[in-house]
Amino acid sequence: MKGFAARLSAEQVKEMEKKPVFISAQPQRILSLHTTHTPSFLGLQQNSGLWRDSNYGKGVIIGVLDTGISPDHPSFSDEGMPPPPAKWKGKCELNFTTKCNNKLIGMRTFPKENGSPIDDDGHGTHTASTAAGGFVRGANVYGNANGTAVACDSIGCDASDILAAMDAAIDDGVDILSLSLGGFTRPFYNDPVALGAYTSTERGILAREIEGESAFHPKVLNSTFFPLNEPGKNERESTEGSYCQDGLVYNSNGGKIVLCQVGGNISRVGKGQVVKNSGGVGMIIINKEENGFMTSANVHVLPALDVTYANGMKILAYMNSTKKPVARITFEGTVIGDKNAPVFSGFSSRRPNLASPGVLKPDIIGPGVNILAAWPTSMETTQTQNLPSILFLAPPLAALLKSTHPTWSPAAIKSAIMTTADTVNLANKPILDERLFPANIFAVQSLLQRKVNCSEVKSIPEAQLNYPSFSITLGANSQTYTRTVTNTGEAKSSYSVEIVSPQGVSVIVNPSTLKFSKLNQKLTYRVTFSRMANSSTSGTVKGFLKWTSNRHSVRSPIAVVLV
Repeated sequence: MKGFAARLSAEQVKEMEKKPVFISAQPQRILSLHTTHTPSFLGLQQNSGLWRDSNYGKGVIIGVLDTGISPDHPSFSDEGMPPPPAKWKGKCELNFTTKCNNKLIGMRTFPKENGSPIDDDGHGTHTASTAAGGFVRGANVYGNANGTAVACDSIGCDASDILAAMDAAIDDGVDILSLSLGGFTRPFYNDPVALGAYTSTERGILAREIEGESAFHPKVLNSTFFPLNEPGKNERESTEGSYCQDGLVYNSNGGKIVLCQVGGNISRVGKGQVVKNSGGVGMIIINKEENGFMTSANVHVLPALDVTYANGMKILAYMNSTKKPVARITFEGTVIGDKNAPVFSGFSSRRPNLASPGVLKPDIIGPGVNILAAWPTSMETTQTQNLPSILFLAPPLAALLKSTHPTWSPAAIKSAIMTTADTVNLANKPILDERLFPANIFAVQSLLQRKVNCSEVKSIPEAQLNYPSFSITLGANSQTYTRTVTNTGEAKSSYSVEIVSPQGVSVIVNPSTLKFSKLNQKLTYRVTFSRMANSSTSGTVKGFLKWTSNRHSVRSPIAVVLV
């Protein structure tokens, strides 16, 4: 044990201090109750933002250390709530077993001999409902599973009871601790709540869960923890064992979840078959480092999880930190609303078009990896690479535009997509690459497959092509390019320009306003690029210009190589 609580005199404490194993003794403190603020103060709204995106915290267990709770309050109704998560080990103590439900999943008191989990102050009910209460009026989503450990009375909370409650909450399996209490500031080493919180953090409160991807879904869910094994560590196994492609002898992984590396001469699904043949009950596949945060979804032959390289390293670190590592694979079903979506895949092309650097490529990227679509055979009978590794999503969009505007040329359709495409993800942040860094502006080229009499074609700089983007190499001299745009919106409309200049570059657009008087009218504008005086910026920089009317906005990306 790391500590205990006892009633001691000052003399007894002095005697304890003489013991060689003694570390410290802290006098009992009374921690005063604090009032929490309302969700509206945090900017939480029922139908938008973080609250909605997190599915109102579904499946999260919150341990509230406070003055108790009023279990009959409608905030703690379990209407529509699923059973508690399988990891929950808490209980309802004393004579309050019937008060617990699928919302209020535990009630305990500290100390047991003279406490009650029923709130006689109001503070505990208030904080619990703020942290995890259901919506009382008109609500049909009840978000959090709420475990409560009670440690205070109306006067305050004994620090020793709070520590005991924190220990119990950790053992019971809570994910988050809610402590709306405290005292005067003191050094962390002399603060029992800070010490308890540090231990909670060490134990994963907030709890450690690693997300991955899989198209496998069991007919019967199993939340059991199994031993975790990394093949290839055993000298009797093949050195290729970590790829799970051979060397895994029959029953060598009996009852274990097996950790496999991507690579070798075997597919992800094939690795799962090898693991299954060797007695494994599950598999975790670690991607390569260059794949960043990419994962793949496959219909495996056993419970399996495809995790990122970074998360794989966390799993390996955990395995190296304990003699008996364990893990379990749980399935959340289809999860949508990832704030980072869409993300560039690790194999998306990034480099400029080397053969034609004056044309910015790619034109448009519609990130689409592991897209659910038709497949020629039943997934019930085959386990193959059955989710496309990448699916280009621009074609269906182009088809919709072509259907709406049958007279538009391919160039016009491409321009419409390019100039109106989103450049932000669901979190309204710049789209990221597989490393979760802002995606580079460069990332496809095609050749004109017919004979051309070059003497009949006037030569112009590539950047002068009437393209909906700008890609130039800029030295000491300024450069001017023209673009012609066609009005496809309202007959009478006016567009004003907004410029976000690349770093170290001056961008001037003339005219700054385009006024259209009829549909399909064409107008031309000029863009002048110049290096800023005294700027030492070099390399590739990016920006954009955007034309905006009362109803529409079109954006042209700018890439400049400064030499």
